[in-house]
Amino acid sequence: MYDVIIVGNGLTGGTLACALAHKGLQVALVDQQDITKPFHPDGKSFALSRSSYRLFSELAIWQDLNEVTPISSIHTSDGMLPSWVRYEENESEEGPLGYVVESALLKSAIYQKILSLKNITFHGSTSVKRCERGSSSSVLVETDNQITLQAPLCVASDGRCSMLRESAQIPVMKWGYDQIAIVCTVAHTLPHYNQAFEHFLPTGPLAFIPREGDTSGIVWSIESEKAKDLLTLSPEAFAEELQAHFGEALGALKVVSERWHYPLSVNLPKRIIDTRLALVGDAAHSFHPVAGQGLNVGLRDVSALARLLSEGVALGLDLGSQTLLEAYQRNRRADILAMTFFTDGVVRAFSTQSRLMARARSIGFWAVKNISPLKKFMIRQATGD
Repeated sequence: MYDVIIVGNGLTGGTLACALAHKGLQVALVDQQDITKPFHPDGKSFALSRSSYRLFSELAIWQDLNEVTPISSIHTSDGMLPSWVRYEENESEEGPLGYVVESALLKSAIYQKILSLKNITFHGSTSVKRCERGSSSSVLVETDNQITLQAPLCVASDGRCSMLRESAQIPVMKWGYDQIAIVCTVAHTLPHYNQAFEHFLPTGPLAFIPREGDTSGIVWSIESEKAKDLLTLSPEAFAEELQAHFGEALGALKVVSERWHYPLSVNLPKRIIDTRLALVGDAAHSFHPVAGQGLNVGLRDVSALARLLSEGVALGLDLGSQTLLEAYQRNRRADILAMTFFTDGVVRAFSTQSRLMARARSIGFWAVKNISPLKKFMIRQATGD
């Protein structure tokens, strides 16, 4: 008998397992992947917020991330107008605005921590065959290799197409953007000085986030048809297109990695709990990457759920009780809704050539640039504070 069964060992599921184990809970973690074997790179880098940094530090995962690039400033601009805002580290009281970590490095550090914790039992190379949650006292999970697990609570961390969410018949609001995110790494002839860029172009946002040395990670969210054309180009021709849209701020650009691509859409479940079930990470929300906050919001799910379950243990509560689950949903709902509709609004506002909207954007840039409390609010949102 475990305290919690987590299905899905992605970045949020793995971190949640570590967070619960750190608080003394017995955790069963189920995933289709075998974490003892090499995994395929996905080209992604994450801009971790301060709240994510604090979580990983508390779990002693941060110390194993040996290639982390702090973000000292963020430059945002409207690609159609000479409007821009720069957010500086010295405008904040708590150090860097964020930290860039390569996906593969972060996964490796989390996986190593999982393997080192005795109160996490990892069941890899398997998937959930059956999940019974009708019992008044526990959840029963059976895997396809005939292992049966039992706990008061099951957590779905099995991605945006969550099987557990679907089996619970939780309604999901979905919409797409007809955009594809192209992800790769580029080298540049000028140093980035730990600066991140986000250019809002009519075809979609183009983001550069600083990496080790004179390299940056690229997330170019662009109309699907244009993205398909770009992906057929040679690395040299693609770099020329990238240069034409970004400019000379980092000097000459050169593609130095494979190019990955991901379709962009929103999944917003109408609730993130069910009988003895809680959703976290992409199972609970997925939205446009324009603000680079997807993983950070998922890690805030982790912090909230781990804290509530730890308090529940201290009070002798049933960890799958409706009281605890409703407290989790209340805690997370506003943050999830705010980020979903904020990112959606930004994408729609900048993906139009309307003169009226262009004027509104110009006023918005001016306000953030010149009204100090508003700018500080935006910094606090970006850093997860």
